Amino acid sequence: MKRGFGLATLMTAALLAGCEPSSMPDAASSAAPTAGEAAAPDTSAGGAPVLKAASDPPRDDCSALPGWAAFRTQLEKAVAARDADALVAITDPDIRLDFGGGAGVRTLRARLDDPQYRLWDELAAILPLGCGSHDGDGAAMPWIFVNSPGDADAFTSMLVLGDAVPAYARPDRGAPVTATLDWPLVTVENYGGKDKEFTEIMLPQGAGKAFVETAKLRSLVAYRLLATRTPQGWRITALIAGD
Repeated sequence: MKRGFGLATLMTAALLAGCEPSSMPDAASSAAPTAGEAAAPDTSAGGAPVLKAASDPPRDDCSALPGWAAFRTQLEKAVAARDADALVAITDPDIRLDFGGGAGVRTLRARLDDPQYRLWDELAAILPLGCGSHDGDGAAMPWIFVNSPGDADAFTSMLVLGDAVPAYARPDRGAPVTATLDWPLVTVENYGGKDKEFTEIMLPQGAGKAFVETAKLRSLVAYRLLATRTPQGWRITALIAGD
């Protein structure tokens, strides 16, 4: 798969982080490894075919970057302890928080526990989802944000979170399992929000429609953390959702 959407959104990331767009790599240099073809269908206990779809599991392209390991450790500790001071210590004072002008560490502090934003929870959800890097001085989490396929629609594509996630024939855990999904991107045409227990998806490879637990889906434009390497070390320059 060509990895193109990630470059477009990474251009936005560069602007938010204060990087020059001219420093962005071309498509060939930033393309992530392509997932392999799907394995042959297995069968469920009821004899129905179970699709083993190609996957995009989280990967870490940032671990070898100078100073990243220490930054990552600080971030993990701050999130685990819900320590706002520790988080601010690794955050740019002008951090971008939305596309409507929300910015700065004071606003960040206010949104960490605000029920409307719950940024502590968003950070905790981001941490296990890998990291993508560009030009050695910029990084984005989750990994999929800068490595999604070129034909992925930012607003209808969602990542299935986990291995062997069941897709059901009906929005019911007792319904037949029509596919098991290992971290693929799927299309969601009518997303009803997090409050719905199940969401209808288009299965990969034209295998029809099915229902997946909504908690197992994550939008490509859900919250992402953008960081830049500075003379003082890595700093969070954006924690933002949307496009």
